[in-house]
Amino acid sequence: MLMYLTRFLAPFSRLLAVLFLMINIGLWMSPELVEFPARAYSGMMETEFNVAINNRLLGGFISTAHLMVLAVGLMAVGRIFKQINTGEWHLPSFSQSLRRFGLSLVFFTLLIPVVQTLMSLALTYNKPVGQRMITLDLDASTAPIAFVLLLVGILLSLMASVMMRAGEIAEEYEKIV
Repeated sequence: MLMYLTRFLAPFSRLLAVLFLMINIGLWMSPELVEFPARAYSGMMETEFNVAINNRLLGGFISTAHLMVLAVGLMAVGRIFKQINTGEWHLPSFSQSLRRFGLSLVFFTLLIPVVQTLMSLALTYNKPVGQRMITLDLDASTAPIAFVLLLVGILLSLMASVMMRAGEIAEEYEKIV
């Protein structure tokens, strides 16, 4: 059962990474749908902002760069599932992929307030003086999720380091014996 699941999850993780990026770009390029990602990324739920092409391009670039961090992690997850499926979980590349996924979660989470601030600037920079905005929203409803993502990312990175060190020790032991 587990091997069947890993066979399915390896390509699914990679597909998910590509879909996240493509859907994000598609939403930003659509004048009818751009408001959804713009409000979600900026935290400006009731504020008026511009969705001119230059605002959409800048917003799309910011959100895509943020999602690229997650996409790198999801590609690493795809490699992890593939290596589990082929029985290569003991190789150093497995630990490196695990570390890459953990670090992507850490960076993705830490970048959330930065992305939100940049997004509010991107959406309001061409408004008249006095109507431009910078937002920084620390939402109590999403803070626990962000904190857990941060802890999981740190934990996975530490586990990968321990696994790499264990592999080095095993190699040294084999050379001695």
